[in-house]
Amino acid sequence: MAVEVIECGDALEVANVNALHSQLLTVLSEQKHVAFNCSQIERVDTAALQMLYAFSKASSDYGCVINWDEASDVFIHNARLLGLASAMGMQAST
Repeated sequence: MAVEVIECGDALEVANVNALHSQLLTVLSEQKHVAFNCSQIERVDTAALQMLYAFSKASSDYGCVINWDEASDVFIHNARLLGLASAMGMQAST
């Protein structure tokens, strides 16, 4: 199965997730595995994390596998604060 690498940049916020949302819909329709590179994220808001959570839930229905190996401490910390990290399959030592 093809792997789509998604570069998240340094911020994931409601103001800049439209393009990411479109990319995620394409990934689902093409049933690709996904490797998120969130290593540079310094800011992430609730709306962006909720969208990624919804994608992670939908991805299993489409046979997609998500890899969060490249996730910054800030990204993981915020996902944990919202109770989404484990639900999204993130592993971290922070």
